[in-house]
Amino acid sequence: MTTTQSPVAQAEHPGATGRRGVRPPRLVAHRGAPRVRRENTMPAVAVAEALGAEAVEVDVRRTADGVAVLLHDETLGRMWSDARRVSEVDWCEVARLGNGLDRIPRLDDVLERLDGCDATLVVHVTTPEDAVVAARTVAASGALTRVAWRGAPEALAVVRAELPDADLWLGWETLEPPTPSDLEALRPSTLDLDVAFLTPRTVEAAHAMGLAVAVWTVDEVEPALWAARLRVDSITTDDVATLRAALAAAERDGWPVPDREPTEAEVATRAEALAHRVAHEVIAFTREHPVVTVAAKGDPADLVTDVDRLVERHVRSRVRTAFPTHAFTGEEFGDAPGDRHRWYLDPVDGTTNLVNGIPWTSMSLCLTRGGRPLVGVVADPWRGEVLEARRGRGARVRDRALRLDDAPRALAGAAVGTELDGHRPWPGFGALLDALADRSCTVRVQGSGTLTIAQVAAGRGIGGCVWAFDPVDHGAAVLLVHEAGGVVLTRSGPVEGFPPVGEPFLVAHPGAADELHAVWTAALAAGQA
Repeated sequence: MTTTQSPVAQAEHPGATGRRGVRPPRLVAHRGAPRVRRENTMPAVAVAEALGAEAVEVDVRRTADGVAVLLHDETLGRMWSDARRVSEVDWCEVARLGNGLDRIPRLDDVLERLDGCDATLVVHVTTPEDAVVAARTVAASGALTRVAWRGAPEALAVVRAELPDADLWLGWETLEPPTPSDLEALRPSTLDLDVAFLTPRTVEAAHAMGLAVAVWTVDEVEPALWAARLRVDSITTDDVATLRAALAAAERDGWPVPDREPTEAEVATRAEALAHRVAHEVIAFTREHPVVTVAAKGDPADLVTDVDRLVERHVRSRVRTAFPTHAFTGEEFGDAPGDRHRWYLDPVDGTTNLVNGIPWTSMSLCLTRGGRPLVGVVADPWRGEVLEARRGRGARVRDRALRLDDAPRALAGAAVGTELDGHRPWPGFGALLDALADRSCTVRVQGSGTLTIAQVAAGRGIGGCVWAFDPVDHGAAVLLVHEAGGVVLTRSGPVEGFPPVGEPFLVAHPGAADELHAVWTAALAAGQA
């Protein structure tokens, strides 16, 4: 076996370049060829190699008796209809699962299968225990198959200890480029990026430090071509054949770029469909995924969970795949550069509620074009509903149009929503509470600014106010109010589009906007006195 740097990890590729100097990235077959044969099986590996993949990535875990086998999940349930953890089952039992050639293979058999082939085997390991078994299996193999390694840092550290010359791909889960100190411990050859974190700045920084750049998992042509133009060195994909054909055509034609920018209507139509699907995916995930980790940001009351990060990562990947050139700003991972389109995401608005088991949280996703809101969705996991809006096309929920009438509304008996400024009342909060109480109007503080604003568009409450506008938190909800016929106001009066960032703002039913605005601005003034 060979553990020196694989061709996939080399930044310089043999062969001709396109007329624009772009070199086609090498293709890594993700878990073999899962669109043709069952993932992580010998037929899947064979098909990937036959399709011309320069590398084949497989997931490796250990059995109870210490055999390295190909399997992605901890358990055998999803692929092999056995609920047990593979680490609790001996190899002799694992070997009997499946039928024909569709069985769980041993790592040493895969190494032998690729011996003499040009393809590199990329071994993905998740835990140190699995990494020890996998590394020792590679060390003991007589095959000359090239091997690279990707996975969790703690697992890669074990591989480095077992195989000092191993070719390691360092996973990178931030928009900030690595620094030399980030590389000292593992000495990787390659920076291994989820497509959600791929930016020109990171590619340039990695190449400047002598690292190759790998990106995963890309199955569509548009993001693959975008990644190639960024000088990415390898792309992990489930669809080797399609991407190979697209990259070859682009190289032949000189890596052409689109001759025009998509129209607003074209972008909005695609974005609206994507946002709708993503919102429902987030609802399902948020409801089903228990909170495992909780951490504080700058303040002990400002919390972030694994759910926040996982949702944002998923949404970023989905948007990047559909619109690779768009900019993106997210609550947890920050800004990614792009063209004049920018998405804003708060994956979990109301994290404190989520941590404390209070079913009042939401996801906010909004697309802007040239700074103007274009498409927005607010997903409410606990009602199981998605509130959606598109500029000029109205707002809706569950296929029901949202439209606020112009009839006068009294504040008496109504409810107005607001939120704290962090975990403290904002200046004027008490004055607003008193003024509305004098008018027999009740204030609600429920813990999600996104929902506080969005619910007004749905006719749930006569108004809502938040201390500081942020498009990450409130962009989609503000668009909903506009498109439902509500009124969005700052101290100086109604606004079109977004309020100024950082400014207090109010949304209201048209029939109560004037009175509520007067009460609210008076409260703000009292808070500044």
